[in-house]
Amino acid sequence: TTLGVVGLGAIGRLVANAAFDLGMKIVGYDPFLNDGIKAMLPESTEYASKLSELYAASDYITLHLPCVADTKNMINASSIAEMKDGVVIVNCSRGPLVDTDAVIRGLDSGKIFGFVMDTYEGEVGVFNEDWEGKEFPDKRLADLIDRPNVLVTPHTAFYTTHAVRNMVVKAFDNNLKLINGEKPDSPVALDKNKF
Repeated sequence: TTLGVVGLGAIGRLVANAAFDLGMKIVGYDPFLNDGIKAMLPESTEYASKLSELYAASDYITLHLPCVADTKNMINASSIAEMKDGVVIVNCSRGPLVDTDAVIRGLDSGKIFGFVMDTYEGEVGVFNEDWEGKEFPDKRLADLIDRPNVLVTPHTAFYTTHAVRNMVVKAFDNNLKLINGEKPDSPVALDKNKF
């Protein structure tokens, strides 16, 4: 079984190494691939020079990269057509990497066997709300949630002890700088109309 890892930064490398330890063959793709990255991956890892090679070789594809102009909707009808029949796609990175309508069509046709998503292109105002007793506002997401071959989690992949500690430390450091009359490293712009 082959896992295609798109994006070989810190998280992509951890996923690749864990999958290798579970006996999977790894194919990686990263536009910034270098010897330093390769040194942190299993020696048997194969590297695709273009995404279409990774798509054609992979039974499972996992995304670990930011959403920028070049990656937005990178999973779309054209890229899905290049994938193996029965592929499983995992997106725990950024919702807009995936054209949700194209994935739904792929699921309907059987081209995509399964879809795992911890993030969704329209998640703001949906994932962090209580919908009990109310009409759920997103029909596409409701459709995905109801499918037995789709796993939807509410953007919680980041929620590790390490990540939460980093968030607390960063907030503390920023507030300390404010108290001391310094500019914080990551200021937040507030919409005063909302308060």
